[in-house]
Amino acid sequence: MLELAIRIDETVKYTRPDGWRGVQAKENVIKAALYGILQDVAEVERIFLIIEKQKEY
Repeated sequence: MLELAIRIDETVKYTRPDGWRGVQAKENVIKAALYGILQDVAEVERIFLIIEKQKEY
């Protein structure tokens, strides 16, 4: 589980475009990268809600 969290964290930090919050196209870049890891649309949406709330991203 920790390994998955680290992969998600690294992926978000690497793929997030500047000013991504509230811009659907930029958010979709992050979601596509998450899908590459999770392979589940519902899980991507669930995790993305958590990511959105994290100020470090």
